[in-house]
Amino acid sequence: MTHDDRTARPPQQERAIRTRRRILECAAALFDMHGYSATTVEDITKEAEVTRGALYHHFRHKQAVAAAILEAQFEGMTVPPQALRMQELVDAGYLLVYGLRIDPLQRGAARLTMEQGADPVDRTRVMQLWIDFVVSILSEARKQGELRPDVDVDRASRYFVAAFAGVQNMSQAFTNRQDLDEYMTDMWRYTLPAIVSDDAMGKLMVAPERGAQLARHGVVLAS
Repeated sequence: MTHDDRTARPPQQERAIRTRRRILECAAALFDMHGYSATTVEDITKEAEVTRGALYHHFRHKQAVAAAILEAQFEGMTVPPQALRMQELVDAGYLLVYGLRIDPLQRGAARLTMEQGADPVDRTRVMQLWIDFVVSILSEARKQGELRPDVDVDRASRYFVAAFAGVQNMSQAFTNRQDLDEYMTDMWRYTLPAIVSDDAMGKLMVAPERGAQLARHGVVLAS
């Protein structure tokens, strides 16, 4: 979005965009703290300081709020291009870890994704979006000769998404995600050699501080 695009909007549209964003951020924070089922529409309206009418103007029901949070985690994902496509996958993981520390939408989406209860939230779509994201990078990496010849891109992508969900859950349970960057580093170090060529593997930058380094250069999950 350009500056001209923003300034061309009518004031009421800007207010509506800000209100929608505030609802999502407040709902995400509540979902992160209490879970989907324990959070009510009344809780969300109180936290966001909006009326029920304002919330229902943007979202039909609580389920729609949750769905929008799950979708929003992709909106600010900006991974800098690299000569090695596999570095982009590594960086995406570290940026996601960094986002889980600073972005309520990322934390809320993570809690929603991990919850597997009787609620009506559709989690398969967001998981498939992550799988498709990894498939796109691995497919390009294969074209550049960065992968081992026997790698099944679809199965590897599915595994990486499942593995990240697992390490995130472990880190959340033990340290409230404070050491998630270390879990992320272990995941890369112990899994990448199985699919990445020796030449590409020797060039990858894998380190717990990678997410913070990218953030210092202005690469963050946009709010």
